Amino acid sequence: MKVLSALSKLQKSPNTFIPVHMHMQLRPRKHNQLTIWNLPEEVLLLILKGLHVRDILNMRTVHPYFRDVIDDNSPIWAMASFQDNWPMCNNLHHFEQAANCGNIEALIKLAIAYLYNEGLPEDDRRVTNNGEKAADMFCKVESLTPGTDPFSWLFIRPPWSLNGACCKETVFAHMKRYIEEHPDNGDVQVCVAKTVSLLEEDGREEAQNYLQLAAQHQSGVGAFLHWQHQWQDRVCDRASRLESIRQLRQVAKLGHMEACLSLCKFYAKEMYCGVSSDQAAFTVRDFVHSVSPINVQSCFKTSHELTPSMRYILVDWLVEVAGMKDFSSQTLHVAVSVVDRYLKVHKTTRSKLQLLGVAAMVLCSRFLGKDIITIREAAWLTDNTYKYEDVVRMMGEITATLRGQIRVANSFDFVKLFSLLARLDRKSSFLAEYICELCLLQAEMGQYKPTETAAASVLLARILTRLDDPWPKRMVQFTGFTIEDISRCAFHVHEKCFLEGSVVDHRDVTLQAVKLRYSDKNFMEVSEMEIMSYEELCAMLGVTDHIQQGLDVCVKFKNDDQLILSPSRKKRRCDRRLPCLEGRESTATPSIEECAIMEESMLSGYDGDKEDEEKDDSDDSFLEYDESSEGMKSEELCDGAIDCESDLPSEGQLSGLRLAVANPDSRSSSGVSSPGSSSGEAKLSPLLPRSSLGISGHASHVFGGVCMQNNHLGDSENSGAHFSPQGTLRGFVQGHVSSYMTLRKTTKRKSRQFLSETSLARKQ
Repeated sequence: MKVLSALSKLQKSPNTFIPVHMHMQLRPRKHNQLTIWNLPEEVLLLILKGLHVRDILNMRTVHPYFRDVIDDNSPIWAMASFQDNWPMCNNLHHFEQAANCGNIEALIKLAIAYLYNEGLPEDDRRVTNNGEKAADMFCKVESLTPGTDPFSWLFIRPPWSLNGACCKETVFAHMKRYIEEHPDNGDVQVCVAKTVSLLEEDGREEAQNYLQLAAQHQSGVGAFLHWQHQWQDRVCDRASRLESIRQLRQVAKLGHMEACLSLCKFYAKEMYCGVSSDQAAFTVRDFVHSVSPINVQSCFKTSHELTPSMRYILVDWLVEVAGMKDFSSQTLHVAVSVVDRYLKVHKTTRSKLQLLGVAAMVLCSRFLGKDIITIREAAWLTDNTYKYEDVVRMMGEITATLRGQIRVANSFDFVKLFSLLARLDRKSSFLAEYICELCLLQAEMGQYKPTETAAASVLLARILTRLDDPWPKRMVQFTGFTIEDISRCAFHVHEKCFLEGSVVDHRDVTLQAVKLRYSDKNFMEVSEMEIMSYEELCAMLGVTDHIQQGLDVCVKFKNDDQLILSPSRKKRRCDRRLPCLEGRESTATPSIEECAIMEESMLSGYDGDKEDEEKDDSDDSFLEYDESSEGMKSEELCDGAIDCESDLPSEGQLSGLRLAVANPDSRSSSGVSSPGSSSGEAKLSPLLPRSSLGISGHASHVFGGVCMQNNHLGDSENSGAHFSPQGTLRGFVQGHVSSYMTLRKTTKRKSRQFLSETSLARKQ
């Protein structure tokens, strides 16, 4: 309205003509009689669906009309969110109302609360009553989630308590009675079969009967487990093997992920069983391209507490826990997948990040292996930072948030598949798994599909073992990926996992759990292998001719600007100055040795993850309209750029720097020397101490701060950390050229204060 008033006044000036249309004229404001009560009930239901239960209850108290709408429509309660809420005495009736309407989140949390008696009132007959209530909730939620693997058995699996009555045993007995009354629920039958197989050594036949019933009712999980029990341990001749593959093909049609993966592995071994190689390749390609990226890196852009470095520390700690408990790499990958998918949809605070990781490891160890982490042991692993009750509630929060979908296809599954397709030997397979596990540490890898990360890991493994054809035609046929499709991901993996270095935690210890894990003889010490430089990788992939334009490579990563530095959200790239320029004359060109001592944070990207708390939140980067600036000429508006150019090297100096970069020696272009090169040691600043597991104490100060250390080959202690002068020159010249272009483009957007000071300086 103020803008229209100003335009109307300007319109009356005889020397100014500004067209103002009639429909833009000011009109008297009329009271609008339309309110939210006038909306149709169907529209109001769409608004209320999916709201948090707290918001629904607030809306219910506003007006009797809202109260009637909310009470009379069960879909509102069926889709209500109970995020970060646990069943307690004061809200138990709301959970029960939502559970009766089929709310999956309320059902899962109520079942776990009754099972562990967590947060609920005391009852004299709590074991029997709570067990029956928990069993009812578990059976109901299994029938509401037909597309997910059954998960209720995770919480009732043995070992059970030997002292008196056990609530888990009550749940199991009630589930068996439920099957007799509802024989068509295949997922509950799978839960009973899983429990029976773990409870009794001679319960294999009984479990097989339950799985057979589940397969008859079109349960994909039951059919696959029945196929496994029938064929896995048998010594088959050729005819029996063909029959087993035919049966597996029928099971895979039900859409179960592990059945499809097992069928693709048979095809990778050239066991086609009556189908042509083209048909088998089509099946594998279809499965490979059916997965989607998690995009976990996007959640850190909106989080004010979490950073990718904190996730790095958490995953490294989970690797240590997996090594201590002798868990498989599959368990580790599934646990990290659970953490990433939870972070993607659930806002998490820094104080609960470690709790999330250990609860995810508890769930995945129960899902995939016989050896598990007990809840009390999980609390002990965090140095008792969290209690037994905290772990139980987080397990329920994870399961409810993911709606029971614990197991999804991950990059480790596809590394195993692609290793069979590429016919890798044992050492090359371990190397591909090592690279894939290094990718777990990097949140940026979440932008790629798990199949792309796995393909890049296999490609780098073949290159590092000096195989003749890095990506054979058979890989293109069965995966659908050409070498051009995965080269960007391969360069990104090589940069983040080998050249950039590992995180140094807040206790001044370099996090190398993955490297130590694969330095064992069981993995053939693949982490000790020598890693090729960036130039050698370019030559192997045939992209050396791309290093032509300016100082950067034309092969662009999906976030190539973040591979060099990650500028802070409140700073402009053009306002940054290299540490080697401070204290020098603005026209002087820094030497190569001085540029080699840049801060670690500018190379690691961690500086961009920290908030600048001391800087004022006000943004004066836009030019404001002011009468004092009307008399300034266009030449004076560009004075800021001219003055700022004094900090830059001259054209001749830039030419010399370009020649130095264009003639690489044995050093790596990423700033890390290749094997055999010698440079100055990088100095690291210590931060805080560290425990034996890498994480201890309260999580709010555990993930307090990190820095990055550039090391060769996953930061081997035997190979020193180096900075390459040629790599530093490349980053230095590129940073100055980009800053110069940014200053040129944003000169007219400078603040009024900047323009006034510049104009005054020019006049003097």
